[in-house]
Amino acid sequence: MNSVVLNLVAVRPETVLQRTDQSVIYDVAYEDLDLAFEPFPEDIPFGLYRLSIEINAAESIKLSAQLRVESNGLQEPYRVIVEKREGYVDFFFVLMGNEHRPVLTIAVDGPSRLSIGVAHLSRVSTTRWRSRRILQWFKTRTTRPQILWEDTRSLVDDVRHGGLREIHRRYAETVNPSIWSERKRFDQRLSRIVRATSVTNRDFLARLPLNVSSNASSLSIVIPVYRTPRKWLEELVTSLRHQTNLDFDVIFVLDGPQPDLKADLKRMLQGGVGYQILTLPENRGVAAATNAGIRATSGEFVLVVDHDDVLERHLVEAFHRASCAISADIYFADEVIADENMQEMRSVASRGTFDIRYYLSHPYIVHPIFVRRAIAEQAGLFDEALRVSHDVDFFLRCVARADRIVQIPLVLYFWRTHEASLGHKAIDSVYENTSAAVRSYIRDQTKWPSFEVRAGVNFNELEIRPPIPEDIRVAIVIPTKNGLSVLRQCLSSIQDRVPFNRVRADVFVIDHESDDPQTLSYLRSEQESGRISVVPYVGKWNYSSINNTAIATQVSSRGYTHIVLMNNDIELVTNDWLDRMSAEFSWGDVGVVGCCLLYPKSTIQHAGVVIGLGGPADHIHRFAPYSQYLNGPRAPGPMSSFVATRDYSAVTAALMMVSLKEFEAVGGLDEKLAIGFNDTDLCLRIGARGFHSTYLGGVVAIHHESVTRKSTGGVEHPEDSAFFLKRYDALIKEGDPYYGSALDWTRTTYQYSEIVHKNFGLRSVRRRSSGGTFAID
Repeated sequence: MNSVVLNLVAVRPETVLQRTDQSVIYDVAYEDLDLAFEPFPEDIPFGLYRLSIEINAAESIKLSAQLRVESNGLQEPYRVIVEKREGYVDFFFVLMGNEHRPVLTIAVDGPSRLSIGVAHLSRVSTTRWRSRRILQWFKTRTTRPQILWEDTRSLVDDVRHGGLREIHRRYAETVNPSIWSERKRFDQRLSRIVRATSVTNRDFLARLPLNVSSNASSLSIVIPVYRTPRKWLEELVTSLRHQTNLDFDVIFVLDGPQPDLKADLKRMLQGGVGYQILTLPENRGVAAATNAGIRATSGEFVLVVDHDDVLERHLVEAFHRASCAISADIYFADEVIADENMQEMRSVASRGTFDIRYYLSHPYIVHPIFVRRAIAEQAGLFDEALRVSHDVDFFLRCVARADRIVQIPLVLYFWRTHEASLGHKAIDSVYENTSAAVRSYIRDQTKWPSFEVRAGVNFNELEIRPPIPEDIRVAIVIPTKNGLSVLRQCLSSIQDRVPFNRVRADVFVIDHESDDPQTLSYLRSEQESGRISVVPYVGKWNYSSINNTAIATQVSSRGYTHIVLMNNDIELVTNDWLDRMSAEFSWGDVGVVGCCLLYPKSTIQHAGVVIGLGGPADHIHRFAPYSQYLNGPRAPGPMSSFVATRDYSAVTAALMMVSLKEFEAVGGLDEKLAIGFNDTDLCLRIGARGFHSTYLGGVVAIHHESVTRKSTGGVEHPEDSAFFLKRYDALIKEGDPYYGSALDWTRTTYQYSEIVHKNFGLRSVRRRSSGGTFAID
């Protein structure tokens, strides 16, 4: 883009002290000066821009600035970096390409009169800009040693307290022109999230095909409206008008006569968007209004939008490109949960690939959901008798008829939460309606003779209990070397819980060259009592080989159907742990089951394994608190991940139940992985055969974290890490399909990230032939 000459017009204050052909003098003694651009270029591309304004005596004036623009339906503040030179002030800022009516606010430190002349807008190279900033930074510090000394001392403090991440933050603030490289106190500002999301979505969508004329499905957006605050409705309409792809139609359904609101809506919608406004003769509820809108649609797909929310500017384009790339019956994406004023981000719902077990235990997908209209009609649309959870009931009936479901790994929706919403006012009905919908789905999709659906620990959580498979026989395999105290605790916790489980299990303790007399005596005593069988193993420690050998010699060909791999430092907490883990195999597509493991101080040690998290793989949610407060109920975790039943790419073999058939089909644990990642590798190889690794949040145990191996220094495994990284290089780079794309993949805590860490793609699952379950494409 070449330099463009702009006129600057004062918006506030409007008083002009003096005007000439060359400049305008403003008095900014009492308030900041707001300047509007005339004319502002249309279709301006994304990039770093410099606005150079001729200001008399600029070098002697101390000033700052902020740019405010209309973006995605909201008035957003953009970060501005100010640099002064003789006779001019340069204002640097990043534009997304969707800005409208920008206003530059100039704040002067103290009374002053600004003589403002010609303004030039030009796009600049970020590389050159960063290089110049770095040179300036070094030049300042070499000429002023005191600043260099203070920076060095600050650097040492940053490394000591914040590590490399703090250094990276400091660097970004110094040389990064990005509008979202602000200090941490602004991390939750929705304006920053909106802009960061826009860049992420644009770059992702550029990699997807778009041939609207031949492949893309048409889209109709349905919006039920009832007594919506004007400001909220206007923000929604503005986000519709500013979509990067306007190939959609929208149906507003007024739930009962609302003439004033209808007039306002028509005014808001003038130009740019194809729309209909329907009015129901009376207030019939959101389900009835939504159904009326769906019946009036013409698109192949329907998206239902709440009347008080805001759409990300790439939502329609993302849908069209996804439907071009993969034909499916349902598409869904991520969303940001915001406060009532759409100013603060409360959380981000960044989801993985579609997971039916997860949805049944916690309806973790809310917005946005694109459903093929034919599927919606086959499902019978929304149940108009339901005031709440009608969306869960409708979605499950659509899922029951869908062949393929695709997740678009982008934040495309901003959900406004407030106390006036139906979900807040009718909490008591949520469990009743949601559990009824879940029971109906399971009853229709499975051949189970019986099952249970119970209330979960927290609001909107369910506990699904499938039937225990018939003729199940379980062998528990526990390697040990000495470690009497933890081994006794482990075996006692198993024996104490036998009365609570219908499933019976035989315990095999693999003795790896124990030489402690007390441990040997204890093992003999337990074996003579018939409570365990002791299997000796001689040779170098190799976790995979130890377990494979014991299973081959003691378990295979003896009628066992499943094995439990258990560390000797596990202490069971849940009484019916074995029944509940066994029951998950009734789904038919489960190959491995894991559970929630705690550190002794009641923080989470394991709640699922994510590939590529912090390196090769790691346990998600490590060190998160188990309880909401001291002696309080269990913490649900992000999207109830701590307590839900859900699939992951892997779970840990510290306590893992595996189908013996699948264990043997993949050749057991890979003995090239002697210490680390052998369990993760096992889950991935079983997963490649179409069987899931399921995390059962309702089963809890304490893991005393490799006590015996730590005492001998046997927990380091650089060779295993290198082997795993090489074997799963593609998956690590592309990102685990079960984890959110908008999250920080450098840490185990669930946290939003403005930086994209992986080469994410669309995530697709297809329906299996039976059981109401899905397999990853």
